[in-house]
Amino acid sequence: MTPYLPPPSLLLVSDDPASLADLTRALERRYRLQTSPFASALSQIGQGSVQVVLVHTADFTAGLALLASIRRQRRSAELPVILLAGEAAGADVAHALRQGANEVLTAPLDTEVAQARIERQLAIGRELDERQAAINALQAANDQKDQFLRIAVHDLKTPLNTIRLAQYFLRGTIGDDPSALDALDAIEETVLWMNALIEDYLDAARLRSGRAELHIEPVLVDEIVWNVVNQYALAAERKNIILQADLPEAAEAAVLADARRLLQIIANLVSNAIKYSPPGSTVTITAETRGSRVRISVADQGPGIPPEERSQLFTAFGQLSPQPTGGESSTGLGLWIVKELAEIQRAQVGVICPPDGGSIFWVEFPVAREPHRLRH
Repeated sequence: MTPYLPPPSLLLVSDDPASLADLTRALERRYRLQTSPFASALSQIGQGSVQVVLVHTADFTAGLALLASIRRQRRSAELPVILLAGEAAGADVAHALRQGANEVLTAPLDTEVAQARIERQLAIGRELDERQAAINALQAANDQKDQFLRIAVHDLKTPLNTIRLAQYFLRGTIGDDPSALDALDAIEETVLWMNALIEDYLDAARLRSGRAELHIEPVLVDEIVWNVVNQYALAAERKNIILQADLPEAAEAAVLADARRLLQIIANLVSNAIKYSPPGSTVTITAETRGSRVRISVADQGPGIPPEERSQLFTAFGQLSPQPTGGESSTGLGLWIVKELAEIQRAQVGVICPPDGGSIFWVEFPVAREPHRLRH
């Protein structure tokens, strides 16, 4: 049995009682009609029970003003609006359509044509509603998938920590057996890589869902940089890479940023530079004040980025031809996370590719006046 569907709801707006009566007689058999003078039209539309608005006006300017008011309201910005004008030149009709009118009808009104135009707007509205419902359903499914992924990825941390504790215990029991020590080193490297992979995926999920929390405040650049240098000194030493900071100009510079997220940005850039740099090379972190912004750069002496692949930088899961020089793995998310973290802090990120090789990745943050020390 076909369910009963109430007739579409139309709001007739006019300050002319005779015109309202004529429109009511012409349309009442097919639609559920409401009427309103200009003064209370917005209030009635705001109640949310209207599907199409027909504005009858002898003053075309007044009709355009009401149309503009309807479009400014968030709840009615997409509501179909048809202007019924006693007289309107072609230029006026074109102007009304550019201002957001869905249709413009002029006198003498042809009832059959008016109903056809109304039906068309109602059909478009139904199509948009169905499309939005489909989008909402897909978004809900995607959110659920992301939630399951975040839970699964987060739960991997517990067994990884257990494995790491176990290898620490075994180091104290196996003595100096080189083969066993090599195996334990491989286990530790794998666990560290898996933890980094988990953090990248969790960060990507937070950024894509808009759930990344920020606390913007003045942060000292030199403190961030030296924290990163200390964090990656051992990784650089293992690959016989010199990791250095050159900060004479920015010794006391402070930027407006989230301290933890800025640290993550620079750490990702330094980790990337070490990963793709050959043994015996140098990775240098610099900072310079450029007007109202501070640019922090990470320069390496790696192979550089081929010109045809540079458009893939800062994209999620972007895979380029240069390979890590120490057999390290890559999620393809590091630079994308850098870009996303920079943009949500109103910072800029980019890369310079010198013609003789190497890469210089940079990020720029607004200068701040009062610095904030990191909490240890």
